[in-house]
Amino acid sequence: MSEDIRSTGIWQDALEMPAALQTTLDDSEGFADVASLLRRNGTRRIIASGNGASYYVAQALWLTVLEGDRCPLEVIAVPGGLLAKGGFRWREGDVLLAISSSGEFRDVIEAIESPGFPHPFAAVTAKHESTIGATAGARAIVKIPRQRAVTHTQAFCGAVLTCLSIWADISADDVLRRAVAEAPTACERALRSSERWADESFDSVKTPSAAVVLGTRTAWAAALEGALLIKEIGRIPCEGVETREGATAAMTALNADHLALSLPTLGDDLIVEAEEICRARGAQVLRAPGGVEADPRVSPITAFPASLALSVALALRAGWDADNPEWISSYYTTARRLS
Repeated sequence: MSEDIRSTGIWQDALEMPAALQTTLDDSEGFADVASLLRRNGTRRIIASGNGASYYVAQALWLTVLEGDRCPLEVIAVPGGLLAKGGFRWREGDVLLAISSSGEFRDVIEAIESPGFPHPFAAVTAKHESTIGATAGARAIVKIPRQRAVTHTQAFCGAVLTCLSIWADISADDVLRRAVAEAPTACERALRSSERWADESFDSVKTPSAAVVLGTRTAWAAALEGALLIKEIGRIPCEGVETREGATAAMTALNADHLALSLPTLGDDLIVEAEEICRARGAQVLRAPGGVEADPRVSPITAFPASLALSVALALRAGWDADNPEWISSYYTTARRLS
């Protein structure tokens, strides 16, 4: 099964993630500038925002902040749509951290161009010359050497690592700094364990009509991204939830036609009960590797390969194009500013 997955462009993109992550860290282009802007005198709240996978990056940052011992600034994750059309009530001391790989997401652009928006703002992007990148007061650059598929792999994981690196600087969290430094190697291990998992498990997996992905603490962001991958690539309705929500709410609709994917992390004592409850509802339950490879705060990176592998396998089984799905034009129509 892993040989079929490896034939796709998106898995080739994924296999290059460790090197791309290391390049992003080695260059750290703009990281110090963004950290300086965010922690300047007068900052009270960092509003981290993006759309889809970029919003889940913001969620990963927010959840990481909640777990840390040091919290010099409040961080709030806000989906880009809430910023559009002037609908967000900015407060004195707010600074936007805009997360957008393309740097052209419509809702964030509308926000930064709206009256009363607090300039300057910071950005995490892959494109200096984009509207968001060029307008930002400081920008941190995610390095993407090559992208074969529509769905982001290196961009998502690189943006997570960039945000966590910047926060480690702001919060002077040496433990998080080490976790960030070790993330490329942990990602490499997660990729290999996910290929083994695919070989050992996927032939027996029934194609579900719907699915749920479960993750604890920062792995909730990993679950949100995992669910997006299953939807985007596997074309199966899927919900990403925090583990206890999975055990008490998402489980209510599960039956034998459904799949529950759990993303365990080190020290997670909630996931087993949630798996048992989902299994008792009749759902197939798969436990993904990877999340236990490193500090749980980098689980959006280490759990990513398993979610991607499953998504690609489901797409290939159904005859979908895992690299260039047909929904892409509809996405651009709504996500990018119309000329």
